[in-house]
Amino acid sequence: MGRLSRLVRGRRRGTGGPHAHAVVMGAGMAGLLAARVLADHFEQVTMVDRDRFPDGPGFRRGVPQSRHLHVLLSRGLECLEQLFPGFEADLVAAGVPVVEGSESLWLNAAGWCRRYQSPIRLLGASRELIEWQARTRVTALDNVQVLEGCEAVGLLADRHRDAVTGVRLRSHGSRAEMTGPDADVPADLVVDASGRGSRAPQWLAALGYQPPTETSINSLLGYASRQYRIPAGFQADWRMLVLNAKPPGNARTGALVPIESGRWMVALIGAGRDYPPTDDAGFLEFARGLRSPLLYETIKAAEPVSAIFGYRNTDNQRRHFERLRRWPEGFVVIGDASCTFNPIYGQGMTVAAMTAVALDQILTKQRKRSGADLFGPARQLQRQVAKTNTGAWTMATTEDLRYPWTEGAQIDLPTRIMHSYADRVLECPGPAPSSTPHQPTHNQQARSGVHLTDRQRPDPLLPNTPWLRLPRSVAGFSANG
Repeated sequence: MGRLSRLVRGRRRGTGGPHAHAVVMGAGMAGLLAARVLADHFEQVTMVDRDRFPDGPGFRRGVPQSRHLHVLLSRGLECLEQLFPGFEADLVAAGVPVVEGSESLWLNAAGWCRRYQSPIRLLGASRELIEWQARTRVTALDNVQVLEGCEAVGLLADRHRDAVTGVRLRSHGSRAEMTGPDADVPADLVVDASGRGSRAPQWLAALGYQPPTETSINSLLGYASRQYRIPAGFQADWRMLVLNAKPPGNARTGALVPIESGRWMVALIGAGRDYPPTDDAGFLEFARGLRSPLLYETIKAAEPVSAIFGYRNTDNQRRHFERLRRWPEGFVVIGDASCTFNPIYGQGMTVAAMTAVALDQILTKQRKRSGADLFGPARQLQRQVAKTNTGAWTMATTEDLRYPWTEGAQIDLPTRIMHSYADRVLECPGPAPSSTPHQPTHNQQARSGVHLTDRQRPDPLLPNTPWLRLPRSVAGFSANG
């Protein structure tokens, strides 16, 4: 109760300096990265989370998607390096494989992509390791503390309800950091990074604010994931395998990515309620039904080192806080609490990292403009969150609308144009690999392929392919990124 007591007795807005205390609700990736940035602008930062954290990389209930495939996109890794210098080196030191562009075998809707040497690399790391690495860095900061086993149950506001002045906390479970009745914790800034289950709309309504409109686009997609030990002596000229669906007729995707500890993370994905089974036989049969037998042939005799986990909470959901006519000072909603994406496109962690960097830039500019005073930019911060979400949202929802059963929106002319353009870009067929994974395929030296994250000039071998310069934050493949 000691740490919480000190917070309850802490300074309120305007009574002890303009940037005394920030509270971050949720200690997932969005919350951790926000706390890292706020530590540069506030005397004290407190993270609040319902879970008790494991001592090392491990599963926790508040992040059920951590059991599924995560691959850091290049833009996300750049942001993490900016926030935590040496982050990539620490991951590699922990055994995370580095997959070069030429080591990725990709079957897209147009066919097998040709491979070539590229500066684009992917780090194959579990979400649990990535989050633990970030949490270790953040909690090592002198002015950051974590209240585990606690949850926010409401917002505090000033007399006119023009500003949020803190949060009301409640213990959660027998191992909570606080016990007894609810406690009011004052704060100069409250950041809601509590995820999909955020109650920010209800809390705002209780303060007299209009709740945001919401947009939901759902391709009715589900996952099943399992880890395998990479067989001793496994030989192939690829290290990562992606077999994409071919909508609208084929809605199944499979991916195999090497991760730390000599394991493969295998994800099977089906849209339109064609959910992959979570029993052994059904999982393999689903893999056999992918557009190529290569993934099935690779894992059928491999040793599983985990259970099979399913996940179906995959709709794109956007809460339009930025459209509200009134917005309280001292409150910002970020991460999945603001916008979620179909995880098949792997953008979540990258968008969270980009958001943290953008928040840092705004707070820094505000301080330079007004001296020590950080207050005033809450609406600007919220609008920047929405702006950062937009590219990933457009990419995810546009692709989901390829399926006729997708709920929540209809295909319009701009979407059809984007589909046509993306299809042209993906017309990069290469030689089909051998269906036997233990025999190297003959296209090791093939050069080309369209990597949507590559900013170099177009391959001269593809003169009729329009060159698409997509932001790196919304390009490439990874699940749950």
